[in-house]
Amino acid sequence: MSEKWIWLPDWASDLSLWEDDLTDADASAKHSFVPYEKMAPHLDDVYAIDGLSKANTVVGWGLGAFALLLGASKRPQNQKWILLSPFANFCDEDGPWNSENLLFKAREMHTSLDVGLKAFKEQFDDEFSDWPEEWLDAARKMDATLLADGLKFLAAKKIENVIEDSDNIQVLFGRMDQDVTPAMTLRLKEFLPKASFKERPKSGHWPPMMLF
Repeated sequence: MSEKWIWLPDWASDLSLWEDDLTDADASAKHSFVPYEKMAPHLDDVYAIDGLSKANTVVGWGLGAFALLLGASKRPQNQKWILLSPFANFCDEDGPWNSENLLFKAREMHTSLDVGLKAFKEQFDDEFSDWPEEWLDAARKMDATLLADGLKFLAAKKIENVIEDSDNIQVLFGRMDQDVTPAMTLRLKEFLPKASFKERPKSGHWPPMMLF
């Protein structure tokens, strides 16, 4: 029987856009990409997502990784995590956003969606690929309330307790990531004492660059 992988997206993101590239991480596995709009209602209890508890490997990117860490007490024994651009606190002083900014942007999702999304895209404009445009096109089609909910979640939550059962967790982050800076990710070493951390020198925020 093939391994089962489940992929959890970052805020306002659709990992299935890069399915052909990402599934190369284990070409023999069965891969399921959870849409942002399916994940957003379960941020406080990510293991309520159908099939997550039965996956052999869970890949969480950004907000998806954050939700996994907050729900670590429900992680099944021997389930592997691959965390892409994770963080302990999205409003970290080394990042581009604070809670006031995020709450303002949450309100903007209802009033000026395109303006709000483009403010996030600006964090990626130095990354020379088509991925920022693909991200923006997909995000524009998402439910504004669920986008706002995700930002409110990021503004309100942070990792505060050590996750002792942090074996079989791999953390990957890009040296050139302007949205989740390396300093933000490296603070997780305090909370994940047994995890492995690997910096990708030529990568920014996008999963295809971090994984390969």
